[in-house]
Amino acid sequence: MAMRVLPLTGTLTVGRASPKMVRNPGGILIPVLVDQPAFDHDAAGRPLGLLIEEARSNLLRHSNSFSNILWERDGGVTVSASAIAAPDGAAHAMRLDLPGGAAGLYQRVDNLATGAVYAFAIWMRAVAGSASVMLGGIDGPSGHEVTVGESWHRVGFAESASDSTRYPKIRSANGQAASVVIWNAQLERGPNPTSDIISNGSPAMRAGDDVRLLPGDWFRAGAGCFVFDLEVPPVWDGTGIWRIVQLYSASLNDDHLDLGFDPAAGQLRISLRRAGQQIISQSLYGALAPGSRVKIALAFDDDGVAVACGDGVLKSPPGFALPRNFSNIVIGSYGGVDKHLNGYLRGISYWPERLPDARLLAISTVTGE
Repeated sequence: MAMRVLPLTGTLTVGRASPKMVRNPGGILIPVLVDQPAFDHDAAGRPLGLLIEEARSNLLRHSNSFSNILWERDGGVTVSASAIAAPDGAAHAMRLDLPGGAAGLYQRVDNLATGAVYAFAIWMRAVAGSASVMLGGIDGPSGHEVTVGESWHRVGFAESASDSTRYPKIRSANGQAASVVIWNAQLERGPNPTSDIISNGSPAMRAGDDVRLLPGDWFRAGAGCFVFDLEVPPVWDGTGIWRIVQLYSASLNDDHLDLGFDPAAGQLRISLRRAGQQIISQSLYGALAPGSRVKIALAFDDDGVAVACGDGVLKSPPGFALPRNFSNIVIGSYGGVDKHLNGYLRGISYWPERLPDARLLAISTVTGE
């Protein structure tokens, strides 16, 4: 039987209770409405894929209003309007002039979990030429130097909170004066920043993505093969199993086939349940390099499950009857509510049969395409 390429705008649905922001083909940040797929692009307008993210909150207030009183300034620091268009194309970016020394712009944030990892990110560019600044203030007065030119970049860092009250700060690097244009600062709990969340007088939240394929006449319940083309995040949160795909019937506690990645162990994991009983729970030695593009093939039939990721085919023990009542296919999360991919789904392909191992290896290899 032939391959069936599944268009991400046809067989796929997205549930999300809030808007989110991604770049359009023109490289401009735009809002994507509730329950709509968020296809992201890079600064040059090249497609990155469907962005699948967990729910996050921006813990900063007035994240885009740096002249607000909640943003405190050391002596000699000035904030003013800028005529340079912001990353969303509007004229509301702000200019930050740093006089040198340790002077900077910062905001107090309370109720952090001491020892937990938080990511800080902000859009920044130089007023002219290039400029270097220091970001820090989560793990004590920490410093992370960044240098920007005359184009927008989202810069930031992640580190553990040294106390429940901290002061994310932008200050001069190496004691030198600097002038930059800034837009939307974000502080969120997690090892890497997610898409922009703009806050006003209180912290703001973005809901997670519930991404599903709609099983139809294209889907054969007894045997098949999916290939997922993914861009995984630059840092995995080291706790739990982060989901790639789940096929299940009425409930995840009933009949299911579950493929995920355990970053702490550096292993892919599969789980198979039938009639509420665990049939397979197996670790597979297939590590996913952070920040990389990967293709993962998941093949199944009545006598086994196989996973290929470019450097080998990993198999379950044989000798079971695969459930034939899968009616839900969830991509990149645990039931749409937890353990999200926090990366990009670039494409999906499907064959309504269990392909040979050699073919699985070939279709899971990332080429220079």
